[in-house]
Amino acid sequence: MPERQSAIAYALAKGGHDGPDGHRALKLGAVKGGSLIQLAAFASTLGQLEQAAAPLIGAALPAKPGVVTVAGTRRLLKIGPEQFWILGPDADDLAAKLQAGIDPGVGVVTPLSHSRTRITIEGALARDLLAKGIPLDLHPDVFREGHFAQTGLHHTPVLLLRSGPNRYEILAMRTFALSVWDWLTDAAMPWGYDVTT
Repeated sequence: MPERQSAIAYALAKGGHDGPDGHRALKLGAVKGGSLIQLAAFASTLGQLEQAAAPLIGAALPAKPGVVTVAGTRRLLKIGPEQFWILGPDADDLAAKLQAGIDPGVGVVTPLSHSRTRITIEGALARDLLAKGIPLDLHPDVFREGHFAQTGLHHTPVLLLRSGPNRYEILAMRTFALSVWDWLTDAAMPWGYDVTT
């Protein structure tokens, strides 16, 4: 099977940029590979979906939005009242298992791996960079590690995930990934950045 290519592969190949002082305080990049699955239930079948999915995933689906639940190598996100995302490793066969194990009358399993680009922002100034364009309170006491939010960046819908003390991931629709990347690299100019792949 051909290898999936990032929507921002060409931009990543351009490399980083020195800040005015010659330093590079940030690291920008993209998560290579990985899987993304969406689970969606009907309001009347949410309980059935949760019961069917839990043994296949190896953990219960999250009860509330905004906080990531970790299940082995997977991260579970409740993104809506009856909607969940599962971030997993590249060679994850979970989508096929869920499709086989969940009755279509109970819920829908949709692989989204090809539809999103996961852009990473790392460094002590990552929060300052994101604060230029994301209308959220990103203070560490409010937007904690393991938290996420659906928001916007420069008029573009994204999901922002805080995946480490000074690390964030933006899940952007593939169609808008290059626009998001261009905004980030432009906003990072005052500090300089390296590109990681």
